[in-house]
Amino acid sequence: MKISRRRFAALLLAAVAVSPVEAAPAAADAGVALLHRWLGDTRGGRASFTQSVVDAKGHAGPPAAGNFEFERPGRFRWAYTRPYAQDIVSDGSTIWTFDKDLDQVTISHQSSVLRGTPASLLAGADVDRLFVLTAMPDADGLHWVQAVPRAQDNAFAWVRIGLSEGADGPVLARMQLRDAFRRTTTIVFAQTVRNPRFAPGYFHFDVPKGASVIDQP
Repeated sequence: MKISRRRFAALLLAAVAVSPVEAAPAAADAGVALLHRWLGDTRGGRASFTQSVVDAKGHAGPPAAGNFEFERPGRFRWAYTRPYAQDIVSDGSTIWTFDKDLDQVTISHQSSVLRGTPASLLAGADVDRLFVLTAMPDADGLHWVQAVPRAQDNAFAWVRIGLSEGADGPVLARMQLRDAFRRTTTIVFAQTVRNPRFAPGYFHFDVPKGASVIDQP
């Protein structure tokens, strides 16, 4: 579960950190229009999160929690605080994954991580070309959108996005993802701050002295 959680976190934060799309027409379904508004109005953010994974038989893995920050285009920090400590950081071109217990850093190129993943759902103006977006019934006080990839060989069946209408615009509140193995990952966001300011270089990661490094092409 550790590897799948790490990879999902990288994909998700890469998704929310990329370039925004243009605003959707007013005639669009409410949930879909809200998603387009969030993409167009949000240049960065920070929040805490909880994460759970349930397999095809309904068995749940140990819950995870942490904090994240992102800034478009492509920059983010995703930090697990439990059940293990792990940092995932991107400066827009490189992703560093630091497993603190192993004292190991894995380096990968963001373009290769994004290719063929749900990250492209929120990646820009091609969102409607790459996914079929469908407004779902409101639930838990949220407006829901389901995105199904148009490509038949995609490793993910669908992504569902729950948004609320905040005082200063749409708020990303929850995401669910169903993968090819019928595992469902749910992430719930809290204490969300929209469009904060980040210092230059904040999204760069310095490899700790003595840590082992795995450089993936």
